[in-house]
Amino acid sequence: MAMDSLPTRPLTLAEGRALHRSDAFRMVAPASAHTARGEDERLVSALVLVRDGIVQGVGYDLADDEWTIVYSESFEEDGDAERADADGVVEEAETRAHEANEALREWAGHEDREFEAVEDSAVAAEAGESERARALFARYRSVESDAE
Repeated sequence: MAMDSLPTRPLTLAEGRALHRSDAFRMVAPASAHTARGEDERLVSALVLVRDGIVQGVGYDLADDEWTIVYSESFEEDGDAERADADGVVEEAETRAHEANEALREWAGHEDREFEAVEDSAVAAEAGESERARALFARYRSVESDAE
């Protein structure tokens, strides 16, 4: 399912921060950020979004040029709850946010590996840059140049 309220390109880190400060969400946290050689900006391709009673994990799908909902779960919210209940709601929201982050890591193909395993692997990537990062920056630049 597509997330139509986001632009059809990866977001900059500054745009992710602006979403976090907006009234539309209770919290926005990047789950994946990318850098590329020669670029000053970092691009965000996965976000955990918390709204009233729902946590979503969204990722930018390069193949479809859209943000897709990878994870979506609701949690119980009650504005009149006692403090203990409120703490439970916060804990539930944090649990759902953690689950969304894990779902996004799996969706994006991130692997948890020890440093030595990465260092010794046959993967030859430039420091701070990956094929996905290059593709995300190319998409970002193409949409930005079309807007000008």
